[in-house]
Amino acid sequence: MAGDAGPDDAREEALRGLVEQGVLSGAQAAAVREALDAAEPERSGVRWIEVVGYLGGGLVLAGAVVLVGASWDELTRTLKVVLLAAVTAAAIAAGVLTAGGVRDVAGSRRHRVPAVRRRIAGALFALAAATAAFAVGVALDDHTVLASAATGLLVAALGYAALPTVLGLLTCAVLSVIAVLAAVEKIPDEPEPAWALALIALGLVWGALAVAGLLAPRALGLGAGATIALLGAQQPFYGGGVDVAWGYTLTLAVAVGCLVLYQRERAWVLLVAGVAGVTLAVPEAVWDWTDGAIGGAAALLLAGAILILASGIGVRAHRRRSPEAPRRS
Repeated sequence: MAGDAGPDDAREEALRGLVEQGVLSGAQAAAVREALDAAEPERSGVRWIEVVGYLGGGLVLAGAVVLVGASWDELTRTLKVVLLAAVTAAAIAAGVLTAGGVRDVAGSRRHRVPAVRRRIAGALFALAAATAAFAVGVALDDHTVLASAATGLLVAALGYAALPTVLGLLTCAVLSVIAVLAAVEKIPDEPEPAWALALIALGLVWGALAVAGLLAPRALGLGAGATIALLGAQQPFYGGGVDVAWGYTLTLAVAVGCLVLYQRERAWVLLVAGVAGVTLAVPEAVWDWTDGAIGGAAALLLAGAILILASGIGVRAHRRRSPEAPRRS
């Protein structure tokens, strides 16, 4: 184990020294860590160990589901909750042990945990969030979805805070959407665009956390925020009961916000979200303004033309934001 930790510790000391000398900022050092982790080739033996670990965990989980499912209806509610709580605790403990112990998990933001162990532990923490949500759903009769999603989100957020992983971040994003939608549903006489505005607000929160450097990978956090906001803006088109003008107006506003933020953050996900938002909003607006007079083929042509135009503008914006490539003599 010591041999594996040596290079990581030496790299971290070098990066910390560059930050202290003012050569790199904290955000730049984090970006360098991510790039080095992505570029570092993994040994085939380590890769197979990871695959075996996933397969073993999947088989254990499947076996437990089959075993419990055979007698699930015969169990009392208390016993069901106890079993699910035990699985949650076991998954958390296994995740901590996989990461190398509490001390390594506590220092995970300094990349003390190797990448393979980090991914396996992240999967275990995500499993713990799911079983915790299920346990609360079984225990409660009322407010089941809201309480379940909030509990799962709390467990997932704690796991992500202890050990940031891609799967952990995605788990938090999904559970946060479920929790917000369930909370809005509990509002008596909710205004028609409440669901859309709630999801857009949630997307803004995710974007703010990513910009503040609290989410890693940073680009994934920005992408999650943009995706959630766009889903909220499009809600009037599939939620019903809301004027569709809300839909394309909010979608265009979110798209413009992503493009403006892209001028500050060099994250391609913001550019993609902005282009996608414009491509959705303009044909929807034209369709609404003409009362559907344009046919399906015309709508597709219009959407395609807008996509090409928006993509061209996006590429030009990306080139302006990117450093010029050195010219060959």
